[in-house]
Amino acid sequence: MKRVFLTSAMLAVSILYAVPASAQDDRASPLKLPTIVWATAAGADWITTYHFSSEYRDLLHEENPLIRGLDRHPAWLVTAGGAIDVATWWVGNRFLGRTHPRWMAAALYGGAAFRVYLATYNMRMMREAQGIRDGRR
Repeated sequence: MKRVFLTSAMLAVSILYAVPASAQDDRASPLKLPTIVWATAAGADWITTYHFSSEYRDLLHEENPLIRGLDRHPAWLVTAGGAIDVATWWVGNRFLGRTHPRWMAAALYGGAAFRVYLATYNMRMMREAQGIRDGRR
């Protein structure tokens, strides 16, 4: 569990302190921070998903019907889910971000809140599964 938190924290810090190269434009997009927040939360969700699908595959299973079939293959599961996330972000940015950046920012923040919930849920389920394995329940 500590590795999950450490990896998530390192990812968040590295993304938040990223600066453009000197040849890049300094003007920040209004969607940069919401995208970073969403991507960090999605990353935390996928880290915990990979952990439970590789370590607790006998007790915990993926609930998403789109990728449920990859439950026994943790790397494929995370890759397919990440591809769905990238495609969703691209479509949202293409059709909503250009004309309504505030709505897109709200969608990204809402998506980030949901992904934080999912990562927390995954950690709680892993704790319960470990309790079952240890015979505490």
